[in-house]
Amino acid sequence: MTAAAPEPALVEHDGWRVRFATKADNQALCDLFRAVHVPGALDIAQERDPDYFALLDLHAGAHDTAVGVADDGRLVASGTIVTRPGWFGDEPITTGYLCDLRVAEGFREGKMVVRAYGKVMDEVRERRGAEIFTTVIFDSNERAKRALTGGGQGRRKDQPIYRPMTPFEMVSVQLTRPKRAPSARVRAATDRDADALFGFLAERERRRLLGWRVDPDGIAARLAAWPGCSLEDFFIAREGGRIVGCLAPWDTRAVKRTRVLGYHQHMRWVKLLFNAGATLGRFQKLPPAGDCFDFSFLTHLEIVDDDPAVLHDLLLAAYPGLRARGQHFMSAFVPRGSRLAEAFGGFSIQKTAMTLYAVHPQDSRFAKRDVKTLWPGFEMALS
Repeated sequence: MTAAAPEPALVEHDGWRVRFATKADNQALCDLFRAVHVPGALDIAQERDPDYFALLDLHAGAHDTAVGVADDGRLVASGTIVTRPGWFGDEPITTGYLCDLRVAEGFREGKMVVRAYGKVMDEVRERRGAEIFTTVIFDSNERAKRALTGGGQGRRKDQPIYRPMTPFEMVSVQLTRPKRAPSARVRAATDRDADALFGFLAERERRRLLGWRVDPDGIAARLAAWPGCSLEDFFIAREGGRIVGCLAPWDTRAVKRTRVLGYHQHMRWVKLLFNAGATLGRFQKLPPAGDCFDFSFLTHLEIVDDDPAVLHDLLLAAYPGLRARGQHFMSAFVPRGSRLAEAFGGFSIQKTAMTLYAVHPQDSRFAKRDVKTLWPGFEMALS
């Protein structure tokens, strides 16, 4: 059997080149992900073993990963663009999500990202027809914000424009002491709910800016593909027979994990005090350095009219099962300024501030369109 021809270089420079990845790059990409982390009081790393591409396959669209390769053959950088059919208001378009940007030590201060970014995006636009993209940056990541959002001046004038779309918080509910039961309007989904639930989710995507252009059958296909997430994992809130809210806790460990590398500075004391409370309250202690957090994302979170009381009930419904499994927390996407923030009263929570950006070329037809919204087409569990 003849070996596949290598991908041609998109950009070449002294010491490195950028090309699209192939399946043969899987292990090197997993190694890069494990190695690149931002040290802090809580030092963590993301892992994608054994299959780097498995999470990308769950986006229900095409994906293209660009890699930077040093002259000695080492894979030293990566970045992915996932594309899918979407909505911009009433207009059907192809949209994309920029993710998985990683650059190894020794290459972060160079020009690899600056030189390659525009070329990679142009190639993907040509391949997939995508016109506007989204991406997430931690608000605390000043290096990424300087490198990526400062386009339009000097050497970066050919880079895409980043426009704040939805500032949000990943709100993590600590699974500590038992909570009361939710109201009777919430229950676990059964097969009898499938048609109504899948229709509800497809209709809600239609309302979101850059939401997924999907029908109920597409929702069913997604759940069939996601490992460990099924119809029976959903909690549904109904009023007068109609669905007014839903969510599905999903543990992503089959496709990605968050490993703790160390607790430093004030986090040493936080860990000590939290674990003392866990011993007394009989809930899960924080993982030691070297182990992974055990948690679930609250996926497919849809609440009619952003009613915080409905979300509060759904949180109460999801809480006991995850706590009984020994998980540390459950995490929800909550736009800043949304009424949904009121739903977390009575829970012990931690917040991580991030911003979802809209990204497009400077000459894009969307350059003058309003992109700010509390309802973006974004699933945090896939980021």
